[in-house]
Amino acid sequence: MVVIKAVLSLAVKPGSFVISYSGFSYFLLLILATGFAIRNALRNVSGDRPFWSLLALGFGLWGMNEGLQLYYELGRHVDVPADSIADSLLFLHVAVLTAAAATVPHSEDRKPYATILNAVLVSCFWVLLYGYAVFPYQYLFASASTLSYAWRFDVLYLCENLALIVVVGFLLPRVKAPWKSICFHLLGASTLYALSSTIANLAMDYLGGYVNGKLYGLGLIASVCWFVWIPLSAWQAPHPEIKATQSEGGQDSRASAWAMLVVVAFSVPVVWELLKRNEDDRLRTLRVVFAVAMIVCLASAAYIKEYLSKRELASHFDLANDRLQLAMQAGTAVVWEWNVKSGRGVWFGDLQSTFGIPSSVYAGSVDWFIHCVHPDDRQQVSKALADARENHKVFAPEFRIVRPDGSVRWLESRGKFHYAKSGIPERMIGVSLDNTVRKTAEEALSGMSRKLIQAQEQERTRIARELHDDIAQRLTMLSLQHEELESNAGNDDLRTGIQELRKQVLELLTNVHTMSHQLHSSKLEHLGLLVAAKSFCTEFREHEKVEITFRSHDLPTDVSPETSLCLFRILQQALNNAAKHSGVKHFEVNFWAATDEIHLVVSDLGKGFDVSAALLGRGLGLTSMKERMRLVDGTLSIDSQPDRGTTIHACVPFGSNAHHGQVATAAESR
Repeated sequence: MVVIKAVLSLAVKPGSFVISYSGFSYFLLLILATGFAIRNALRNVSGDRPFWSLLALGFGLWGMNEGLQLYYELGRHVDVPADSIADSLLFLHVAVLTAAAATVPHSEDRKPYATILNAVLVSCFWVLLYGYAVFPYQYLFASASTLSYAWRFDVLYLCENLALIVVVGFLLPRVKAPWKSICFHLLGASTLYALSSTIANLAMDYLGGYVNGKLYGLGLIASVCWFVWIPLSAWQAPHPEIKATQSEGGQDSRASAWAMLVVVAFSVPVVWELLKRNEDDRLRTLRVVFAVAMIVCLASAAYIKEYLSKRELASHFDLANDRLQLAMQAGTAVVWEWNVKSGRGVWFGDLQSTFGIPSSVYAGSVDWFIHCVHPDDRQQVSKALADARENHKVFAPEFRIVRPDGSVRWLESRGKFHYAKSGIPERMIGVSLDNTVRKTAEEALSGMSRKLIQAQEQERTRIARELHDDIAQRLTMLSLQHEELESNAGNDDLRTGIQELRKQVLELLTNVHTMSHQLHSSKLEHLGLLVAAKSFCTEFREHEKVEITFRSHDLPTDVSPETSLCLFRILQQALNNAAKHSGVKHFEVNFWAATDEIHLVVSDLGKGFDVSAALLGRGLGLTSMKERMRLVDGTLSIDSQPDRGTTIHACVPFGSNAHHGQVATAAESR
């Protein structure tokens, strides 16, 4: 059609009757565009029925305008009267297209009512401007003020088209496929139409009227063809995925605020009209009626949108509250809030399972909660609360509570203080989870691990005694027999052979002694951790031909046998691993005590390793070390990276009574 229009424009004189009939193609294209848009709305193409419905309405109004143009021009052979509805339809169709653009889903949290009300607000805005600035001059003073009416219509129509271009241009970088392609075509068609229609309006008003066959006519037909392509191009586009929506209360509030601002702005010309004295009363009355009517429409639309948004927000809140209650019941959780100033708190959730309270909500003093905490854990909880309050940390202890029936439950809590601008804590919000089942299972597994380790240690002791009392004694007797044979041997070669055998027996005896001490250290049992650790490092240095720097200070002498054995085994495993895998011959061992903890650090500057991969491997060394530390409530940290060495840090609490024991003197040896 564009090509035929271009050929006719070149071959036939402008204004010819043949070219006038080409207006039917313009009209038919708009009918096609309307039909295609209706089809897309019925099939909900690309998941936005309001957009296609408004697009169909805009194309339909545009088609009605073109039908009236053909009726007057070809049917009655007169120009379209100024007071005809044709110009109103032409103006309104762009307002509806702008409203359609306002419904484009450029975010994932748009609601149907929100998009529809956005379209209503946009339409009301342009209808008000048209009714206030153009309508009175079109119908009340059509004969006397034709030029004034045309000028007003052209300026406002251009502003309306530019607004459509701005809206679509704003949306284009924000939308995703397939809407990016739709917005691109809408922007191109709107821009071409705005340019061509502006030139056509200027020609009609100031150059003697619209002339068929001019270049601007070709631009208009091309823009209509482009508009027809918009609903057609969406047929093959992939449908967008439907995602979960979220509340858009903030966006709705901003949109409603803009609507209220427009209402206030429109009240200004109303007041101005009421104060004017030099204009026709009919004109003033009509303008005031239009302004008041549109203000009512805008305010009503904004109110409805805000009301629906708040109702949806309340629905979301109720749904979230129900989900929270179900989640707390399923996980036996309790949420709590503490007013720091009043000392009062509120607990809600599964209070029956956790605290033994036959209610889902309890309000009372925080002292009640402290009273529920197990007496042995109250100091820990109070200390954690004070630390979180003073240092703005998360309150995250694990403790026991005693229910009214005397049963004990384990709780894992997480809470956070909220502060005023002055830095004073105002309230605290948190949640407590009942993990009694997990703790019971852990304790059962811990008991099993403890029994396995105890059985292992008993077996180590038995084997060590067998090596020391039996194998070592036999090797000693064998060495003495070799010595006697050596003294009685008359042949030098025989004597040399016996000496070599005796040397091997002595080396084997040394190895057996070393193995026996590693399996069970009598020094650890009788002389304490410090002496046993130093003795082991000395033997290990001589046996493995390595260097060990041993440092210690402030070690207590009354460390429990369990803690001593645990740290001694960690030292053994760490040095054995270092000697086997580090690739270096120098290691550092540091023993010290601080407050209620004993620290052991074994480090080297060797190859290092990937800790995560090592823990997932088949080796049991690191896993055994971690399990031993867990049984004495200690912590084990392993810091190692390839080619950056390894540091193993063990920390074990030994109780406050350790301060009353004697402290070993500082020692350092190489």
